[in-house]
Amino acid sequence: MRWLALVVVLAVTAPAAAASRKILVLPVDGTADAATRARLTADIARLARTLDGQVATGSATFADTALAVGCDPQAPGCSDEVIATLGVDELVWGTATREGGQTRLIVRRAVRGGAVRDVTTTIAAGDSGDRTTTALAPLFSPAEPAHAPAPAPTAPPSAPATAPAPDTPTAPEPAPGPAEDRRDRTVGIALVAGGGLGIVLGVALWASYSSLQSSIDSHPVRNSADLQDLKSLEDKASTRAIAGDVFMLAGLAAAGIGGYYLYRDHKRHAVAIAPAPIAHGAGLTLTILGGL
Repeated sequence: MRWLALVVVLAVTAPAAAASRKILVLPVDGTADAATRARLTADIARLARTLDGQVATGSATFADTALAVGCDPQAPGCSDEVIATLGVDELVWGTATREGGQTRLIVRRAVRGGAVRDVTTTIAAGDSGDRTTTALAPLFSPAEPAHAPAPAPTAPPSAPATAPAPDTPTAPEPAPGPAEDRRDRTVGIALVAGGGLGIVLGVALWASYSSLQSSIDSHPVRNSADLQDLKSLEDKASTRAIAGDVFMLAGLAAAGIGGYYLYRDHKRHAVAIAPAPIAHGAGLTLTILGGL
């Protein structure tokens, strides 16, 4: 089911239009009934359309999408991974929990590279959609700008520094540390290894099926005991054939997705070469983008 969820998510987000900003609204999940969750999803999508950008509605909840991507929905950075995988700029999702005669709704909005904002409201059985829209409206307003830091105190004038000797080489500044981890490579290697194991098991099961089929073809049918034994062999062969198909398909899918993760990791960690002047000559600096 996990592979199926990922295929569905990718199929929904593949035909994205070339808009300035892409905003995806995911269905509301939680313990509220399906009708309530569908109505709240429609209210959230209507509010999201007031934003500047192209708004689309997904078919899988945030929890299911995060599971398909491979991150914990409760982890702080999971929304960034989902946004990067789906290829959107903003993500909006909600959770509706039934509490007695009321529904507690939490709606979250995440922007690529920004913090997750959320708003919580309680909805009674007789409340109209306008009340829900009013309660959620602040979440869809522009984020307040961050306060500018106070200027640093001016240092008192000091004595002029002695100029360095012209022949003294200046050491190059160290390259900045890696800005991200190698999660894609780790996930890719794990998926490729698991996919390879699934393919091996599928081939082994197919070989076992072929051996059983040979025994079935040459099995005698002289009496009822022979017929019963033949039926047992046919059932065993059928089971191994189906299991071989399942392991082979799952292995190919896992290996393919793992290959995509490894390719994406390779693209993110390129090598940059730039000229760097040094004393009495020139040189080159080799910069590896990303973590090792």
